[in-house]
Amino acid sequence: MSLARKAVNVVVTADSICPFCYLGYTKLNKAVATAKSKNLPLDITVRFVPYQLDPSLPTTYAVSKRDHYQNKFGAARFAQMEPFMQSRFASEGLSITYEGMLRQTTLSHRLIAKAFHVGGESLQQRVIEEVYKTYFSQGKDIGDVAVLAPIAAQTGVFKDEEQAKAWLEGSEGVEEYERGILEAQNSGISGVPFFKINDKWAISGAQDTELFVSVFERIASGKLI
Repeated sequence: MSLARKAVNVVVTADSICPFCYLGYTKLNKAVATAKSKNLPLDITVRFVPYQLDPSLPTTYAVSKRDHYQNKFGAARFAQMEPFMQSRFASEGLSITYEGMLRQTTLSHRLIAKAFHVGGESLQQRVIEEVYKTYFSQGKDIGDVAVLAPIAAQTGVFKDEEQAKAWLEGSEGVEEYERGILEAQNSGISGVPFFKINDKWAISGAQDTELFVSVFERIASGKLI
């Protein structure tokens, strides 16, 4: 007798400039694919909500990513951190550069939320993929309307770059973003990525794919209810 299918809702609290969030996202995706390949009787949905990793970052202008991290962690520690993160990314088939610029992530979070409202989980993940690649692999400033507008248009959130640009320069989604940041703070989340499953179980950090798979298997077998 086949097991009844169960809904698994994963809410991922993450920031667009958080390298471990990109790693965690990749590992979660691999776990979801594994669950499907094992034919686990689960209907897994994933939704991303915002987090502000570094409130000290400016909003209206960008700063050098390399300079920012050297000032934040110290030159010696950053010199060790850079190859370590490059290795971590490479192990997941990803790349990371510390060249380029960064600023506060409000714009990208607004776009990520808008994508979910327009096209649900699949569109939100397409936008997240592009935002992560653009920032981490290409070293572009994802706080720049000129960088985000093509992503918004190419993924289908908006019909063209002009419409996307007008929306990004507006204020729609700002209140939702601020509410999401406040909810994360009120929930006691102090680090990301943070995964909440069925509003019951929490996984913090970019844990191994196997951990996510184990949780999915336990839910499917009824060991987690």
